[in-house]
Amino acid sequence: LHTHCYYGGTGLGIEADRVAARSGVTTWVDAGSFAYDTFPGFKRYIVEPSQTRIFGYVYLYPSSRNPDLDPVQHVRSGMRRTGEVAAANRDILLGVKFQVGSNMNGKYSLEFLKIARELCDTYKLPMMAHISFAPPETPEVMALMRSGDVVTHCYNGHTLGLVDAQGKLKPGVAEARARGVIFDVGHGLGSFNFQAARRCLDAGFVADTISTDIYNLNINGPVYDMPTTMSKLLYLGMSFDDVLLRSTANPARVVGRVEGLGSLEVGAPADVALLAIEEGEFRLVDSQKNAVTAKQRIVSRGTICRGRRLAA
Repeated sequence: LHTHCYYGGTGLGIEADRVAARSGVTTWVDAGSFAYDTFPGFKRYIVEPSQTRIFGYVYLYPSSRNPDLDPVQHVRSGMRRTGEVAAANRDILLGVKFQVGSNMNGKYSLEFLKIARELCDTYKLPMMAHISFAPPETPEVMALMRSGDVVTHCYNGHTLGLVDAQGKLKPGVAEARARGVIFDVGHGLGSFNFQAARRCLDAGFVADTISTDIYNLNINGPVYDMPTTMSKLLYLGMSFDDVLLRSTANPARVVGRVEGLGSLEVGAPADVALLAIEEGEFRLVDSQKNAVTAKQRIVSRGTICRGRRLAA
């Protein structure tokens, strides 16, 4: 549900098909590696030739290095074109991606988030919101989330997290979930922390979906692939069935474009991950380089997509 497989823009994308063949992933969602002006390249050169299924969230606005532009006006100026691209390409685009956090857009973060909310409300689009460092504060962000929106990086160890120092859910988090907001792992290079995840799980807050936020700066560690990310949640005490649900059927419902996706029911797409659970001692590392030793790990034995086995 959260990957980066577009080559343009930041240049952080990885080759989906090649990674899919060794990791069991049949469906990819690029989480905002492109904006409205680069969407045609995403569709033509990433989505259309891919053996795997690829969808995406369009980023709220194209980047600008012009110091003379007013940042708020720059973001607002892209609202209409972003909304129109997303609305006209709902077969591929799931909604709009935005990064919330002072490290991402400084003092403008909350204002940009309000623009994203306005955009999504106007065009009836879901939002995927990255959370990292305050300000804004968690309750301010949660108040702007609606049913069908995705909050990604929910197990980050940063100041814009879901639990406080005492291990209690911050105000607004439970209420957001009750409204239908979806909480996604989105491991990434800096956004998955064992201690933060354990605090959330101890508070009874289990992520709705498990994703990697894989790109070329974390594919060689600490993320590696989807089975490794799944193994970390297994280590934290989630059952294999629970991990599987949050890696398949739950994110498939968020995608919502292919009937039967994420299942092995008769009539469903012939998308199959062949997985195994290995016993032993396995080193797992979070985004802050905290290492643990797990007694089990999930591994991929093969990937079938659209009825064909993918070759690495």
